[in-house]
Amino acid sequence: MRILGIDPGSHNMGWAVIESAGNSYRHVYSGVIDSHGIAGIPDRLWFIYQQVTGIIDSHKPEAAALETVFFSKNQKSSFVLIQSATAAMLAAMNRGLRISEYQPMVIKKAVAGYGRAGKDQVQSMVKKLLNINEALLLDRSDAMAVAICHINSAQFQNRLLNHAASY
Repeated sequence: MRILGIDPGSHNMGWAVIESAGNSYRHVYSGVIDSHGIAGIPDRLWFIYQQVTGIIDSHKPEAAALETVFFSKNQKSSFVLIQSATAAMLAAMNRGLRISEYQPMVIKKAVAGYGRAGKDQVQSMVKKLLNINEALLLDRSDAMAVAICHINSAQFQNRLLNHAASY
């Protein structure tokens, strides 16, 4: 299973392609879509759309998973964040990928075992699960966590379906 994990951001959007084989994970590639310096929301959204489309075309994931956008006190920031996530979703949907969304607490629990784990705890677990020794930007490790969460969820759903089918 090859999954594109996305951590939406208004200027920096983390992304990661993670593969699973049984109970192990493999980091395929990851990065950050940096839209700083792109004037205007429409141009920024188009840039995000094009970048995500290119990532999908290059790395051929089977599905995409995103962290659900939360609403902050700043409505303008929340609105831009939602638009950025939507641009990424549309790019994935346009390439035929199924989209899943996960709440931050679900992602943290899936990766670190605790829904209120700190970003540093999640990042540490991501690095252990993927056998990564290099320093990671939080945007990248958060995207990796989203992909790992989706893989765990999909594997659990498959086990349930297989178990139900045996009755």
